[in-house]
Amino acid sequence: MSGIDINIKLLKKSLFYTLLIILAVIFMIPLFWLVLCSLKTQQEMVTLPPIFLPKKFQFMNYFLALTKINYLGYLRNTIVLSMIYTIPGIITASIFGYAFARFRVPGKNFFFYVVIILLMIPPVSVMIPEYMFFAKLKLINTYYIWLLWGMGANPLFIYLFRQFFSYIPKELEEAAILDGCSRMGVLFRIFIPLSKPVFITVFILSFLWVYGDFMAPVIFLSGQKTTLPVAMTTGYVIRSGILLVNVLLAGVVIYVIPVLLIFAFGQKYYVRGLLSSSGVKG
Repeated sequence: MSGIDINIKLLKKSLFYTLLIILAVIFMIPLFWLVLCSLKTQQEMVTLPPIFLPKKFQFMNYFLALTKINYLGYLRNTIVLSMIYTIPGIITASIFGYAFARFRVPGKNFFFYVVIILLMIPPVSVMIPEYMFFAKLKLINTYYIWLLWGMGANPLFIYLFRQFFSYIPKELEEAAILDGCSRMGVLFRIFIPLSKPVFITVFILSFLWVYGDFMAPVIFLSGQKTTLPVAMTTGYVIRSGILLVNVLLAGVVIYVIPVLLIFAFGQKYYVRGLLSSSGVKG
């Protein structure tokens, strides 16, 4: 390879990484601005034109965010609710995905088309019928609603598992069955150990689905059982009806930290899981 080719290759690589750095900075600007605004005074928040840097960093905003409402209690509710939905959802979606990927039964394609159609239905469009249904079961203001949703399996997660399981060689499954392994044994002993990327992907999507949800907790929960996003919308209002925006933003900064940690630890498997489930070899 000549010196010119090496220089061109280095130039392309330098341009590529420069572009990635620029894009990373652009995507980080909203988060950076969020942190800056959370350290301003209430007066600085409403000043026009906007002030870029506060005159004095108001770290007291974070103390107020944690103490003005039962922040840790509502955060615990949010995490518990996310896990109540996520764990049963992963189990049922993996079983359904395995059935669609491997079983040969009449009507399998029809039911899989039903799953695809359900992906097109916005969840908000069925909120009122769901509320009436759960009200008759006397489940309003309980976490059993999220447990039932999880046990019902999200159509997107069924699709991801089905696509991922379809790429696992059939020879492994046939060898296990010849050795006397049952269908459920094949799932738990062969498929699940080989499917860490899709399991982590579904866990991240499912957990954050509930963790960041606002509509369902507003409709189905109240009082001390509600989640942190709902509590923050009403908890940082003073008697005159003024919203303490700076304190609210401080609470939001703390709220997004678990999300950043989850993506930081699971991003490698998250990308692999999405690529494999979409039919793209990563």
